[in-house]
Amino acid sequence: MINSIFEAILQILSHPPSRREHGYDAVVLLALLVNYRKYEPVNPYIVKLSIVDDEATLNGMGLVIAQALSEYNRQYKDKEEEHQSGFFSALTNMVGSMFIADAHEKISVQTNEAILLALYEAVHLNRNFITVLAQSHPEMGLVTTPVSPAPTTPVTPLGTTPPSSDDLMVEFIVTHMMKEFPMDLYIRCIQVVHKLLCYQKKCRVRLHYTWRELWSALINLLKFLMSNETVLLAKHNIFTLALMIVNLFNMFITYGDTFLPTPSSYDELYYEIIRMHQSFDNLYSMVLRLSTNAGQWKEAASKVTHALVNIRAIINHFNPKIESYAAVNHISQLSEEQVLEVVRANYDTLTLKLQDGLDQYERYSEQHKEAAFFKELVRSISTNVRRNLAFHTLSQEVLLKEFSTIS
Repeated sequence: MINSIFEAILQILSHPPSRREHGYDAVVLLALLVNYRKYEPVNPYIVKLSIVDDEATLNGMGLVIAQALSEYNRQYKDKEEEHQSGFFSALTNMVGSMFIADAHEKISVQTNEAILLALYEAVHLNRNFITVLAQSHPEMGLVTTPVSPAPTTPVTPLGTTPPSSDDLMVEFIVTHMMKEFPMDLYIRCIQVVHKLLCYQKKCRVRLHYTWRELWSALINLLKFLMSNETVLLAKHNIFTLALMIVNLFNMFITYGDTFLPTPSSYDELYYEIIRMHQSFDNLYSMVLRLSTNAGQWKEAASKVTHALVNIRAIINHFNPKIESYAAVNHISQLSEEQVLEVVRANYDTLTLKLQDGLDQYERYSEQHKEAAFFKELVRSISTNVRRNLAFHTLSQEVLLKEFSTIS
């Protein structure tokens, strides 16, 4: 740390010829240097990275990261095509999809942890980086705020269409319901959605997004938790996740008029809740059963019971009116538009309870909650870098040994 090479790294990233030859290694080296004695007040790389404002340098860093992630996607697509080729493979996939997937059945491509760490540190530390990246590389479709460390579990890369953050979260929700349930990653995923909604509410951003996809994914996740209650409760407190999902719906119910794109979007929210009322009824029955017993889940289940109050009020208010409309008009199966007509005509008589704190969240703190995660991640990256390092000349090896003695 005595002899800083920070400026030399920035020069490599800002100069196209040197970036093409050494950019990847420079970005990985910078990520490792930033994490050296990270939580001690002796690391100048953290401070220096946080104040970089040169557009060419930040753009160069973004190019290196984008290219590395694109290569990861290419490798995944190659593996996917190889995995899905042939009639018997397709038949196996079809039959296998009828059951909950095991973790090892997923297509596996070695995650580029070093680049994910570099991306995280750049976004987390430098407020200018994400602006330059979004303007210069819109194809990356990056999240606009750092919310959690990048997971080391590989997730399915997306195709050529630029995804939104909500697309990524929905994709994760629907593709990771498996026996080896990644509870920690699901919690992070729901936290991302919640923080995005809080930002939309605060800034009055009306995102034109197909919200039904998110609502459907969340309801399916609740159904998965209920269907696998016994298995999951042996390993996880599923009520923490269930409460977060229910409160996302409460967020839409309470504040949806401030960030949903159109009034009809709010109507569609109610339609989905009514249409899937059986899932919410089943959830209420489950948490009520556990909250009235003197078991270890009594308190956690009680919180979900209380959080369901407005969802149940919507179901209990509209269902009788829908049934009455069907009976009066002699209709056995109402269309969506007919249900929406009933909903719009009966908003005025619906009574909901004000729920506080729905738009509040705990601010992300790396040092206290994620230190162990980053320690293991950096150790893994360092091991891989050493394993893949090739010494082309004896002088290079001697030089690296000299650098290793710097304290």
